[in-house]
Amino acid sequence: MAAWSAVCMVIVLSTSNPAYKAIVLVAALTALVSAVGLRRMRRLLAGVGFIAVFDVLLNFVSAHLGRTVLFALPDGVPAIGGPYTLEALAFGVSGGMTIAAAVLAAAPFSLLTQPQDVMDALPAALSRTGTAIAASLNLVPSISRSFASVSEAQRLRGWRPRGPRSWAEVLVPVVLTSAESSIQLAESMEARGFASGPRTAFQKPRLARSDWVVVAASAAALGGFIGARAAGWAGDWFAYPSLTLPSLDVRPLAACLLLFAPVVTWRRRG
Repeated sequence: MAAWSAVCMVIVLSTSNPAYKAIVLVAALTALVSAVGLRRMRRLLAGVGFIAVFDVLLNFVSAHLGRTVLFALPDGVPAIGGPYTLEALAFGVSGGMTIAAAVLAAAPFSLLTQPQDVMDALPAALSRTGTAIAASLNLVPSISRSFASVSEAQRLRGWRPRGPRSWAEVLVPVVLTSAESSIQLAESMEARGFASGPRTAFQKPRLARSDWVVVAASAAALGGFIGARAAGWAGDWFAYPSLTLPSLDVRPLAACLLLFAPVVTWRRRG
């Protein structure tokens, strides 16, 4: 899983060609949908979509570059005055795809990985670091559940949001509950003798055959795409000064298509 996520992000961040970025984005999206279903991803997709759209609009409004002018505002208008071009819009879309693909590539760590799996994957010398990471991963859904329960209880008592200050009536109990949970966790770890000796495990996790398939496909995708970049087959794309179609070569395309391996192996895994 970590190998696949890392390869996805390396490919997305190493090229400016939106065609390859789109392939990685679709691969990440379909892999997650096949693993956890679309229902569990609704909030994630809403957040990713919001960030991507914001990036597109930000570049479209701020970058007054390019030859294909769609419309123009008077230069005297502060911050937003000037020409609005098709090139700026296309470059913003490319940047939005980069952000969306990177976030979806990293999403399996929160949707498919259990905190104890992260801790077990680290070497024994980093056991305390693994424990801190596992506790951090557990903290996020705990805070989310606490926020939902506290806000629902406050609404039953007649509370309604009346502005930023009114949210203190929800946030303060959530913070106090989270602090109390953290103290209880620390006391439980101390009672169980945390850090009093080397880490032990009842059963050591092993990679299944499907996991090795994903690792092999990820390694082949990374090697194929980096080799294509070095050979000049995976050409870059530039939106300015005039918009052109991105080049697409079958060799780096085939490397990107290997990232669809988890679509089968991660089916309903979460």
